[in-house]
Amino acid sequence: MLTSIKNPIVEVWKIRLNDDLPGFENFVSTFMDSGKEFEANPDGAPGVFVFDPTAPLEGISSFGFEGAKQLKALYSDAAASPGGIDSPLEEGDILIVQARKDVPHSGGSTKLGKLRRALFNAAVSSKLAHFDPADHFLWVVDFPMFTPNVSDGEGQGGKSGFSATHHPFTAPKTAADVDLLLTDPLSAIADHYDLVLNGVELGGGSRRIHSSEMQQFIMRDILKVLSIPLM
Repeated sequence: MLTSIKNPIVEVWKIRLNDDLPGFENFVSTFMDSGKEFEANPDGAPGVFVFDPTAPLEGISSFGFEGAKQLKALYSDAAASPGGIDSPLEEGDILIVQARKDVPHSGGSTKLGKLRRALFNAAVSSKLAHFDPADHFLWVVDFPMFTPNVSDGEGQGGKSGFSATHHPFTAPKTAADVDLLLTDPLSAIADHYDLVLNGVELGGGSRRIHSSEMQQFIMRDILKVLSIPLM
């Protein structure tokens, strides 16, 4: 119902705002009506639901009985996990569901990421959410070594159809990722990291490849940037 993509990845984001249920519904309706760019998403427009224990299937009937049950269990398990990364579904929670192709991330942000940012800014402007002035630091790790090209151009000047996510001199993270260079390079993880403060990248870096043979293989056989003769 969300997309025409076959076997998509479906991502769910939950937000809890500072208002009663009718206020939530009016805010969401107004926000989505003003966001025509979200409807133009080729992967399909997002689904937006308000969790309401008094409604049929608690407001998330579009997921079906089994889907709604699994979604509730997902957030309950997250709340009970070490660190409590989330909380169980409660009345008024907004659930935003977005489908995308089952391919590695590419570009600066996903459609769901852009929607989250736009919704938060609108909620702050409507005084339904508060801007947090505190400093929150985050290390971003486990980047894929390679990313499919998002344009018609050749990545890194080569002909492989994908580019080095950071740069072509970034080392694989583990021995298993070294093996993936031979069998499934798009699944290989890079030893690459970024430091982010409140959503803004402050800097980043990576461990470099120190093997000439590996570097030649990546440039010649994976990225197809150069024709390097075998040593």
